[in-house]
Amino acid sequence: SSGINAEWPLRPGISFADTKADMRNLKTTVEEERANLKTSVEEKMTNLMTSVEEDMADLKASPREVMIVSGEEEAGEAGCARVCSGTTGRGTTNWFDYGSTRVKLSVDISDCGFVKVPTVTTSVEGTGYEYELFKAIGLAAVHDTTTTSFSMYVDGPKYDPQDGNAESWGWNVEWISVGYIC
Repeated sequence: SSGINAEWPLRPGISFADTKADMRNLKTTVEEERANLKTSVEEKMTNLMTSVEEDMADLKASPREVMIVSGEEEAGEAGCARVCSGTTGRGTTNWFDYGSTRVKLSVDISDCGFVKVPTVTTSVEGTGYEYELFKAIGLAAVHDTTTTSFSMYVDGPKYDPQDGNAESWGWNVEWISVGYIC
């Protein structure tokens, strides 16, 4: 027995040899299409990588209005300087009690995308006890700056900012950071 089903041929008028030849042709066509697809994907990846490299070169070469004269770390490329700013938000700033009369705030700046520690400048504002805010100690003192965050410690000399007072007074931080993104 040849191992062929007694029902052969499945399609009348088509021989086993013709079907076998059709299958070989189909296999060849599938292999060619797979090779073409692979080539197409490789070409598109190469073009994408070239485009990204060109865009990065353009970014690095483009004139910038930002010039960083000095910083915490070795200077990056001039075309990679970025100014990034934000606020902790009026009514949404969560100060944490620290020590006996001090509050601490950690600010997330990770969305800025810095790759080197930036220079950070801050301003604290509020809606209550403004006089106390003007006398508070540490308003411009930035601590523990990294590429993704910085901290502030503020001490109230007369009125204690702890126990939710800083929040009830609307204390929040406006900040500007300048650093390198590549």
